[in-house]
Amino acid sequence: MSMIAISEFFASLRGKLSRFSHDKRGVSAVEFAIILPFMAMLYLGGTAITQAIIVKRKVVLVTHTVGDLVARDNSITNAEVTAIFDAAKAVFAPYTWNSLLKIKVTSVNINAAGTATVGWGEAFQDTARVPNATVTLPTGLNTPNTSIIWTEVSYNFTPPVGGAFTGGTLTLTDQLYIRPRLVTTITRTAN
Repeated sequence: MSMIAISEFFASLRGKLSRFSHDKRGVSAVEFAIILPFMAMLYLGGTAITQAIIVKRKVVLVTHTVGDLVARDNSITNAEVTAIFDAAKAVFAPYTWNSLLKIKVTSVNINAAGTATVGWGEAFQDTARVPNATVTLPTGLNTPNTSIIWTEVSYNFTPPVGGAFTGGTLTLTDQLYIRPRLVTTITRTAN
């Protein structure tokens, strides 16, 4: 190979490299490939957070529905407990409640000394509080010689989209303390 051929080869190579360095046709594809993972994370993460907020709102609605239904009664029967938990499932629709939704409703009696104990408790897919067990109420709720209805709801939420962005299953909870509306203490009967 002659010196001229080598010189022409390098000149041709320099020209091709120069044209390649100034070519902008693939920049958009490269930028898109770099940005795509971040866009996907934002979209899926936003979807997962939105779903969690909606389900959390349903948990709050169930808590308030159950507490309010119990607080409006004089005496709770087995049939009423079943109807109240059925109402809770209806409020929670269209989300799945099977083994994921847990509800506790407890009547807490407060004696003359301000000590709070469980009068009765019911639970849906959970364990009810044991009667006569001492409980600690938030400050200001221990009014002597009264009672209060304590409703607790929890739900194990796994978003169908974007679960990796929320760390898997989230336990969404809420609780409500509400005074009986018609009587001082709501009784629990077996009928």
